[in-house]
Amino acid sequence: MTVAISVHNLTKKFKSFTAVDALSFEVTKNHVVGFLGPNGSGKTTTLRMLVGLSKPTAGSIAISDTPVVFGSVKSNMEVGYLPELPSFYPWMSGREYMEFIADIFEIPRKKKEKLIEQLLNVVGLTDYQDNRISTYSGGMKQRLGIAQALINDPEVIILDEPVSALDPLGRKEVLKVIEKLKSNRTILFSTHILSDVDRICDDVVIINHGKLVVAKPLAELKADYATPILEVKFVSDASEVAKSMSHEKWVKRIEQSGNTLKIWLNNESAIKENLPFDYLARKGLGVLKYGLRLPETEDLFVELLGGDGE
Repeated sequence: MTVAISVHNLTKKFKSFTAVDALSFEVTKNHVVGFLGPNGSGKTTTLRMLVGLSKPTAGSIAISDTPVVFGSVKSNMEVGYLPELPSFYPWMSGREYMEFIADIFEIPRKKKEKLIEQLLNVVGLTDYQDNRISTYSGGMKQRLGIAQALINDPEVIILDEPVSALDPLGRKEVLKVIEKLKSNRTILFSTHILSDVDRICDDVVIINHGKLVVAKPLAELKADYATPILEVKFVSDASEVAKSMSHEKWVKRIEQSGNTLKIWLNNESAIKENLPFDYLARKGLGVLKYGLRLPETEDLFVELLGGDGE
């Protein structure tokens, strides 16, 4: 296993506030990794330190075996970065903006033209390359942002909330680009849309209050929490039954949404012994839906973070 990103005891303090607290994790080369955590958990602060835009209070970072040093450009040659709120020059066309970024990296003219053509094709902007950026949709701007992050042919791409502000169509377009890149790039991206993690990620890193909660392959994490989740929809409000059922030994956790309860079971034996069904039958409750499913990333997020999840 080749490590693309190595983070060791990374700490960032703002006066008396600790935003990132002795954080350590590794990212495997050519993996797509979801970087998750509630608002204020330290995700953006961590990503800014990874690309050398913020100086750590303590700890170390290496990207492709190159130490990340605040104010140094050496490690930046190994990484492409798209911030949460990217800025563009709206009077430029997409191609002009890419030429501007290529000049910053001192890419030779002969190589530059062909490279820009290739990258605009990868992100699906070839037909819009001569249009002003001011006319681009949110999804088009994010795709242009990914194209500029690739201009230096980086081994590692870091994306901060690349789809959070997009409509469903724009989100789908950006995810399609990330899927194209995942075969030969290491991609670390933060997101609040956990279904996207299920769709494209190999691994997850979850932090909370600046501390590591878990870092492991997504499939392995799901295997650790493989006990089915019971979903029950009632005829009327489920508040009372949720309160009553929470005291049952076979119930690990309950989440309510209107008339529906999502019930985390302590183990599968509860289902084999028909404990939930018998409970509902005894109570004489009107049930519209009763079914089991395996946990998804959103369920794992809630399970791991408890009341701190979003």
